[in-house]
Amino acid sequence: MTSLTVLPPAPPGVVPYITGYSREQNITPRLTHHPSGRSLAFVDETPHDRDTFGVPWVRPSLLPKGRRGEPLLREAVVHPFRQRRAMRDQLCQVCTRSPKDPEGPCLYLMRDSGRPIEEGERTASPPVCVPCAGISVQLCPRLRRQHVAAWVEHAPAWGVVGIVHDPLTLEPFGGDQEVAYDSDVSRWVVAARLMSQLYGVTPVELETEFARLGTETLEAEFARVAALQGVA
Repeated sequence: MTSLTVLPPAPPGVVPYITGYSREQNITPRLTHHPSGRSLAFVDETPHDRDTFGVPWVRPSLLPKGRRGEPLLREAVVHPFRQRRAMRDQLCQVCTRSPKDPEGPCLYLMRDSGRPIEEGERTASPPVCVPCAGISVQLCPRLRRQHVAAWVEHAPAWGVVGIVHDPLTLEPFGGDQEVAYDSDVSRWVVAARLMSQLYGVTPVELETEFARLGTETLEAEFARVAALQGVA
């Protein structure tokens, strides 16, 4: 847990890029069996419906920011397309900044579950740049009091979070499940979030990272993020 006294105040109104909004909807098209009979498919499927591993995804609303409604921060709702893009391209989940060094480590920030982030851990949370971690631990209800962080060298795609369907009836099996890409179950899932597996994990105290940047740099970075989102 980080002492927030080491940070300048976070700019109010900043919303993480991956957050879902009240007017955004996720649509699961009508399902059918793939002609092979070995997986599900969409009746009106397009080439854009599947990821590079062949798993179909829900179709989320893609609305201009001014028409999305209210951000669903407290509900921790995540937009499937924006989350997938941030995970795939290793973008900061708040400001979408790419890592300075594409070959270098990325910072991951998670809710504290009573232990540090571990080698081989799976997550659906995209990376975050250090300044945006400083914003997140102040503004995000799920991270404000309990969080852990780590530098991660490699975060390959592991699988998805989504709804699994019965291979015979195509009826859904309950709520969201974590499904590995190399699992037979992946042929019967409609995905809503991408999951990565973390390797080269070095747990870190955020206070140390904030101290490295210094207050002036953090203030300038906070202003940059606020300006990007039009809340300066």
